[in-house]
Amino acid sequence: MLSTTANPPLILVIEDDPVTRLTVSKVLRHYGYQVIDAKNGREGFSSYIENKPNLILLDAMMPEMNGYEAIKAIRNYELEHSVPILMLTSLEDTESIELAFDSGATDFITKPLNWELLAQRVKYALRSSEIEEKLRRSQSQLIFAQKLAKLGYWEWDATTDEVSGSESAFALFGIPKQTGISLEQFLSNILPKDKPIIQQAIAEAGQGQSHIQISFRILQHDGNLTHIECLGEVTFDRDNQIIKITGSAQDISRLHKAESLIQYQSQHDSLTELPNRASFTATVNEYLTNQSSQRLSAVIIFDIDRFKQINENLGQEQGDQLLTSLAQRLSRITREGDFVARLGSDEFAVLITNLQSQHELNLLLNRFSQDLNAPFIIDQKELFISYSIGISIFPDDADNSEILLKNANIARTTAKSRGGNQFIFYKPELNDNAQDILALENDLRRALQNNEIEVFYQPQVDANTLVPTGSEALVRWRHPSRGIIPPGIFIPIAESTGMIIEIGKFVLETAVKDTETWHSLGYSELHIGINLSSRQFTQSNLMELVQHVVTNTTLPAHFIDLEITESLAMSNAETNINILNGLKAIGASLSIDDFGTGYSSLAYLHSFPIDTIKIDRSFVINLDTKEGQAIAKTILAMADSLKLSVVAEGIETKEQQAFLQSHNCNILQGYKFGKPMPKDEFTVWLQKYNTL
Repeated sequence: MLSTTANPPLILVIEDDPVTRLTVSKVLRHYGYQVIDAKNGREGFSSYIENKPNLILLDAMMPEMNGYEAIKAIRNYELEHSVPILMLTSLEDTESIELAFDSGATDFITKPLNWELLAQRVKYALRSSEIEEKLRRSQSQLIFAQKLAKLGYWEWDATTDEVSGSESAFALFGIPKQTGISLEQFLSNILPKDKPIIQQAIAEAGQGQSHIQISFRILQHDGNLTHIECLGEVTFDRDNQIIKITGSAQDISRLHKAESLIQYQSQHDSLTELPNRASFTATVNEYLTNQSSQRLSAVIIFDIDRFKQINENLGQEQGDQLLTSLAQRLSRITREGDFVARLGSDEFAVLITNLQSQHELNLLLNRFSQDLNAPFIIDQKELFISYSIGISIFPDDADNSEILLKNANIARTTAKSRGGNQFIFYKPELNDNAQDILALENDLRRALQNNEIEVFYQPQVDANTLVPTGSEALVRWRHPSRGIIPPGIFIPIAESTGMIIEIGKFVLETAVKDTETWHSLGYSELHIGINLSSRQFTQSNLMELVQHVVTNTTLPAHFIDLEITESLAMSNAETNINILNGLKAIGASLSIDDFGTGYSSLAYLHSFPIDTIKIDRSFVINLDTKEGQAIAKTILAMADSLKLSVVAEGIETKEQQAFLQSHNCNILQGYKFGKPMPKDEFTVWLQKYNTL
């Protein structure tokens, strides 16, 4: 019997035979456990998600979802904790036992059951699970420490020319973690100037040098440089040939930037410890001098409105505390590649680097402004302050640091002269655009509760028969005064603010409900494609949300087609495969959207549990060229070899339709068959299209 002082472990019993289920539950309760039960694998999987039991007992052979399938679903769902699973089976053959362990079972117990033996197996499985959990926590703490230290480990197998290692090591080298990476691929982002350092180290290793210690620079995908220190130990065979090199890599960018104390003091503000005006000017000048790509960047200069009055009211000590708190906040809210400085008194500056577009800058400024405007706690009291902010953009406003800084100052002075509490671009037309983004964000926060967010549906048809097969759900914002706001405008705002989580949940629930309605009208083969954003896909409760939606609809789960982009799928491939396997276990279909625009490898594509790939419309548009046709043929042939269905998007002409039909494309989508439309219009379209 268990001690009554501790909270008893919760055990989930999944068994289709009611007598066995009742007896097992009764015995386990007798031994002091809490027990819940389910009568089949699918019901058991839902109960596991909802209740998170400490241990699972399940039968091998059950209806709807057998024990092996249920175990796989649970293992795919788990991200950190691994619940012990004991399989009850009357099958004693070796093949069935191996299948149980291959599926992820912890142990198995044969029927008929010995009740005392069952209790002992449960007891020791729970004890082992507790030990494993302690080990897992230790490993998690080690991984966190490595992440904090920006440290990763790696190993190069010289015989197979394959590199393996930790997620953090691959991230340091700017390479997606996957199997089959050669040393050349692993080192491909090292600056060309630094590659001879690597080549020299390997050459010395080939001559018997067993220790490696080198430093080099890596150009990351965002355009930033990281300084890496690499340590390695070389292992040789009897013939003194390299077998492998095992080592660590650490990001020492911050150490590299650290200056001597005298130099530090000459270039930093003594109160806030931020770089000073001289340091900021030199940094901007150096950055612009080395900018060969003319990538968009910006300088922000701002000061505190009415600071003299605030300083007089607070006193010198509290005034300094305000400036120090502001400096700490600036360091926290800016990106790692940006540069923050105090120019003097209450005047600060930020260099924003490597921007993709003006729109991205506007979004950053929006976040920057909101974070700055949060109150400060000075002497246990809230203090709200406002700012006059000026922005100048490279290369649009200036091509050198002196003029760029001068223009940002002019914009700041203009903001101050207009009463403060605002930001001004050096160019007035850009200022209007940024203010518009801020207004849109405020409106978007109320859009869901005001029923302004709608779901439109774009038809999809069978490529051969042109019979409707489904639709893709597309979110739209019907603004009360501006009309329909394009997704390209408001989706990035929703992503950057986190509002995309609630919007995505609304789209998922609405699209499934509407498709359920069309099924009830007799269109019983319609699928619904629903895009998952990167924020949605990485949220911890995604599978609970999908499970909840599936449980509360009569629409069979395989008609729900969840879509993620190729670049998102590959951003953390091994972890994402587990998430996709979990969604697959719930019963949903899976698609890779915008296929061909990312960087997936064929090996990883094969390992993803996907059903469909969607050819990006950029390839369809180019079908009138030999190059475009060649790319489309390659994608279609590859999909056919992997037994994947293919949806082609953006079809507008008969010629595009004919080409795709003749090359075994499965489903067509585009204005040729119907534009995105609200639910009622789509219902009318279904009625008309089926009578054509």
